[in-house]
Amino acid sequence: MKTIFFLDTASINDILFWKNYGLVDGITTNPKLLSLEKNKALIQLKKICEIVDGPVSAEVTEKKAEHMINQAKVLKKINKKIVIKLPCTLEGATAAKTVIKMGCKTNITLSFDPNQYLLFKDLNITYFSFIVGRVEDFGKSNIENLYTISKLIKTNNPRTKLISASIRNSSHLSHSIAAGSEVITVPPKTWSNIFNNEYTISGEDDFIKSWNTLTSQDRKGYEIKK
Repeated sequence: MKTIFFLDTASINDILFWKNYGLVDGITTNPKLLSLEKNKALIQLKKICEIVDGPVSAEVTEKKAEHMINQAKVLKKINKKIVIKLPCTLEGATAAKTVIKMGCKTNITLSFDPNQYLLFKDLNITYFSFIVGRVEDFGKSNIENLYTISKLIKTNNPRTKLISASIRNSSHLSHSIAAGSEVITVPPKTWSNIFNNEYTISGEDDFIKSWNTLTSQDRKGYEIKK
C-alpha cells in the first residue's frame, strides 16, 4: 500500500516548495493555519486549490451541527477539491450525516482516543484524522493508539482512510507508516527537520573536509569545472 502525504499548512510558499519534492498529495488546513496567512480565508483556500492536484481540507469554525452544515454549504462552493473538516464531537457526528448526504467528502478531526471513531463507524466519512503529537504537550503518548485506531477502522469501515496528524518528528512519521495509515499529514517544519538531519550534514561536511586534503591535481578529473 502506497502512503499518501498531505501537507499541513495554508502557506502558498510552503506548498510550492514541498510540491517540488513530491510530498504534496493534498492539503489539510485548520482555522489556526489560515489565520497565520493574514489573508481572507476563502481567497486563501481558492489559491490553494488552484495549485494543488489533490484534496484540500477546510475546517468548520462552528460548534453546533446546524451551523456546521450551513458553513459546509459555503465551503463546498470554493472548489470541488474541498473536503469538509468536522470535529470529532457529538455535534460533529450529527453534522457529518447531512454533509455526507450533500455529496461532500469529509475529514473528521481532533480525535485523540481510538474509541471516538465508534461515533462515526457507520457513516461513510472519507477521512478520520487521529492526532499523534499534540498529546505529548500533556505528557502522554498516542503512538500505541495509532495501531489500535488503524485496526478499528479497517475492521468496521475500510472505505474510510486513516490520516495520522500532528506529526512532529521522524518517530511519529515512522510509526504512522508502520500502523498502516493511508494518509499522513505533515507540517512543513517537520519535513525540514527530517531532511536537515544533523548526522547527514555533519557526515557530508566530514567527507568534503577529507576530500579537500588532496591536491588539486589529485582531484582533477573527478571534480566538475566551475
